Amino acid sequence: MKKYITPTSIIFLWGLILLTISEWYYDYTRYFLYLSIIVIVPIMIINLKKQRKEDQRNDTNVFKNSILRMLFMAVVIGILFFLAEQNHM
Repeated sequence: MKKYITPTSIIFLWGLILLTISEWYYDYTRYFLYLSIIVIVPIMIINLKKQRKEDQRNDTNVFKNSILRMLFMAVVIGILFFLAEQNHM
């Protein structure tokens, strides 16, 4: 049997829901993004714990690489935030 529920399909569905909410219910877009953060952070923590245990058992660098990837993306998002035009007030 094929595996239909994959991380890629979940992200794709979450993005479609975001587009739908932002198109039809613009006032609730911010709250949907807050919900996204609340859902994603615990999933990230659980995933990092699993990777750290695997690194300790198999002597690999998966956990370190994940942390470095997240730091890199945080820097990129920070740069994009400051480059974006901030005329919301």
